[in-house]
Amino acid sequence: MKRRFLIECGGAETRAAYLIGDEVVRFSFGPARGDEALRRPPQTGDLYLGRVRSVSKSLGGAFVDLGADREAFLPYKKDEALAPEGSSIIVLVRRPPIGGKGAVLSADWKRGLGAAAVLALQEQADARRNPGALGEPVDAAIHAFVLARPEGSEPLDEVITNDAAAAALLRACGAEQVFSADSPFETYGAAEALESALERTVMLPGGARLIFDQAEALTVVDVDAGAAADGASGRLNDKVNLLAAKALPGELARRAVGGRIVVDFLPPGSADARKRLVDALKEAGRERFDARFGKLSADGLFDMTAPRTRLSLLEEATEPAGADWVVPGRRFSLDWRAKRAVCALEAALAKRPSARPRLVAGAGLEAYLSKSRPQWPQRVAERYGSRFEIARNDGLEERGFDIFE
Repeated sequence: MKRRFLIECGGAETRAAYLIGDEVVRFSFGPARGDEALRRPPQTGDLYLGRVRSVSKSLGGAFVDLGADREAFLPYKKDEALAPEGSSIIVLVRRPPIGGKGAVLSADWKRGLGAAAVLALQEQADARRNPGALGEPVDAAIHAFVLARPEGSEPLDEVITNDAAAAALLRACGAEQVFSADSPFETYGAAEALESALERTVMLPGGARLIFDQAEALTVVDVDAGAAADGASGRLNDKVNLLAAKALPGELARRAVGGRIVVDFLPPGSADARKRLVDALKEAGRERFDARFGKLSADGLFDMTAPRTRLSLLEEATEPAGADWVVPGRRFSLDWRAKRAVCALEAALAKRPSARPRLVAGAGLEAYLSKSRPQWPQRVAERYGSRFEIARNDGLEERGFDIFE
């Protein structure tokens, strides 16, 4: 099957999608081209100059100040010398901050770097006094191309971007089969897949469904026969389970779910049915979702564990809300909503060259675009001309928006 990598450079963000055939199996999001130097939380693959705040022999590691909002944790290998408190150290981010936990680090930062790059980073670190990110900001399109593909994935058949300058940079960096296209996320179904991946419920053929409930340390997936149920027969259960098994790895991959995952399948009809179900999961997960499988119980409970190296899509897009609730909820972050608003505006402008769309935004969203990120509308104007308007509407929810043409 053809493997495509989409890189869509917008006024507010650079987003990427990896496709196997027609299926999106991974998303990534980064700053817009030109915003690479904006301050952001540590991300997997970043290099930092850190300062050791404290060493914990019982935990087998050290807490390190990166100059970020939270201290990070640097685990030590057995018999490895511990850096003394107060010392400076170059570290690689292995896992970004997630929830209330800081980043997880590695001291093995030289791997894959040439001698000249190692020397330059060491000199930069020696000249620094305060903790912070090392290295020069990398063009957002290049960063997406290098870091956003799944590790160990097959060679790409096509790289498609909507930005001619980004395409030239990608070719100069050795990327092959680079093509330009307007709105690649829309053209190849990635925009629709992104919206679907943020939904709690996924419908399966015949009326069955998958229901996702994601917490910080655990994701639970319920397989519900739904409208497909015409009785509690083992044959029906096995049919629904196989449909769920084929869809589940791709859904988990698109949602970037990691950590412990528990799936509540319908009770399989027999031991042979359980084996077929596990085999179907393994086959569907090949190239799509890297996980360590556990056991499938007779009543249908199945657990697996996936690497937790990045924020899930839910964590990327939302923030905790309602801390005083019995069960805290989440809402889309202001930054995510602002990026979606700019993206929707760009889509309206690209769809019809004669259109003069009007982005109507709630008070919080309009203030964010006009005061905190004025460069985003400016980039849209540079690409499409000043044939749009952004207006505030106090009748909308604070982070709400709509597009009128």
